[in-house]
Amino acid sequence: MKKLVSVLFMPLMIGMMSGCSLITKEVDYQKIADDLNKKNMGAILYAVDGYANYDQTSFIVTRYKVNGKKKEETNTISISGIYNTNDNTAIGTGQKSYEMIDNPDSPKGKKVKDNKEPSFHLKYLNNQYINIKTKELVDVQFIFDKLQGIEKLKPDHYEYGLDEPPFVNYKLNEKEFNEIINDDLKIKYDKFKSASIFISLTEDNNKLFIDDLSVGAVWENNVNNKQVQYTLVNEIDPSRDNKKAFKEFKLKEKAFGN
Repeated sequence: MKKLVSVLFMPLMIGMMSGCSLITKEVDYQKIADDLNKKNMGAILYAVDGYANYDQTSFIVTRYKVNGKKKEETNTISISGIYNTNDNTAIGTGQKSYEMIDNPDSPKGKKVKDNKEPSFHLKYLNNQYINIKTKELVDVQFIFDKLQGIEKLKPDHYEYGLDEPPFVNYKLNEKEFNEIINDDLKIKYDKFKSASIFISLTEDNNKLFIDDLSVGAVWENNVNNKQVQYTLVNEIDPSRDNKKAFKEFKLKEKAFGN
């Protein structure tokens, strides 16, 4: 839930940071957006040898009633791995968890089921996740390479001062979500809730690189009289211990026989 909170409350942080400096500069967000549009992740991410750490969490919250009593079920898939920008693949470890809460809106609501499944290794290849051991598909959307069209948008925030790092923030409406993210993902939903893109940057040799990229989206479906809310949180952190990430990637590839 920690990453979910950080993504959903990012606009609050931006509001607090804005106006901190008397001297401000503007981020050349078009250049960043153009690089993302070209899927040239190796050129835009601040990653050593093209390898970057990333985390994804998918929350599926189902709410319904049984004999007039509310119930809430949450299925979570968490993935931590290493993204290879050289060939647009990723390898990592995933874990599924499940919990059920009776009467979730009441102070007397209680958790009646709570369990975590054993972790498993998976690989992202050809736009899909695969469980390396079972060869089964894992239903989690990989978003980092699917931000084409973002150059058409003006960010909500693209200024920075001397006492804050450069960053760019986009809050997408439904039309923008469908044109920029969902045109590739093909998510079917009944109600769009929110979507955002946060890009933190670092400067090296007079060029800006992405050192943190966070993408979040929330949507709802009604399935058999049940309200199902989907929350997808993605964060890639290429500036975090890349040499170690590079070694771990190679060790995992060798262990998995790939």
